[in-house]
Amino acid sequence: MTDIFRSLGRADALKLREEAHSLSGTQIIDREHSAPAFDPQKDYSAWPAGAPVTDEGQVWLLIQPHNASNYAGRPSALRALWGLAHTTDPKKAKPWVDAHGTSGIYMAGECYRDADGVVWRCLQDNTIHAAGAAPERWESVEE
Repeated sequence: MTDIFRSLGRADALKLREEAHSLSGTQIIDREHSAPAFDPQKDYSAWPAGAPVTDEGQVWLLIQPHNASNYAGRPSALRALWGLAHTTDPKKAKPWVDAHGTSGIYMAGECYRDADGVVWRCLQDNTIHAAGAAPERWESVEE
């Protein structure tokens, strides 16, 4: 029975990896249970750009296929290789992570959860600062 569940999980992960390039961050986060955990020893060279992994409470999207064993660090430290997915669903909002280049920039409607548990919805595209630093770009969301 365990082999059946493992096989189904692998099939879901492969399907998500193949479809991710055409999905929004919200759609990917809705299916994050199918995304594999980041593996610092894995060769991601054959993975398509946009393929998701989970790590440190976030969903990361592959920007540049690579062999992770050749790089020291996790996706949060390798922002030229991994981008950040955001969601418009306040119930699935992830903790704030600073933008780095174009990775992690918030677009209108996308949400994050601050350290106090408050969910914030972005009001303007291309937002790189959290609500505390740019309050005019955010509204708090009641869940």
